[in-house]
Amino acid sequence: MSTTPITQWPLEDRPREKCLSKGVRELSTTECMALLFRNGHRGETALSLAQGLWRAHNEDLQRLACANPESWMRLSGLGPAKATALAAAFELGRRMQAVEGAGTSHRTVRSSGDGFALLRPKLECLDHEEFWVLYLSRAHTVLSMDCIGKGGWTGTVADLRVLFQRALELRAPAILVAHNHPSGRLQPSSEDQDLTQRMVQVGRFLDIVLLDHLIVGRGDYVSFADKGWLNANP
Repeated sequence: MSTTPITQWPLEDRPREKCLSKGVRELSTTECMALLFRNGHRGETALSLAQGLWRAHNEDLQRLACANPESWMRLSGLGPAKATALAAAFELGRRMQAVEGAGTSHRTVRSSGDGFALLRPKLECLDHEEFWVLYLSRAHTVLSMDCIGKGGWTGTVADLRVLFQRALELRAPAILVAHNHPSGRLQPSSEDQDLTQRMVQVGRFLDIVLLDHLIVGRGDYVSFADKGWLNANP
């Protein structure tokens, strides 16, 4: 049915009617995309366009979400209207993730996974590096979550004076820091290692514990604490 107009499909196979009768959760990923595209192009249905884009990204939703809308438009039939509608849908999803983690003053960080869950919406799918800090109480409840540095594609600058001044203002005895690698590569650079060791040393002097340093990639992360890298070079 890839070239047959969707209006000629059986009602139960049409994405819009299926959504209304069975609920949106019953739709496949490509059917959701087809609803965003609304219509096809030159003999192709909206669903076949969605399937083509899905295959072009190895049927990997994370890879698709992190792609540049301009790259989607290289597929024949996907113009600005369809690409921007899909980009807006992904952005709404990221904002929903951020809302779910917005009540940070009541969140407790018990593991690297907890830190990743809080910071993932801030760091994932960026085309530049950012450096974020979770300031924690003695019970590891989040006091504040701040971005203290932004950079380019290959690096960012984190000013330790800003980081620890904020910790002292909040009277935070512990911190967890994270930054992203837009490439998706999770291996720390020598600069990442050096910065981590300096944070450990300054923290010891100020009696502020660096609990972890996370590097966030595409849908995954690496933890200095989990790897045993906080007090040794990886």
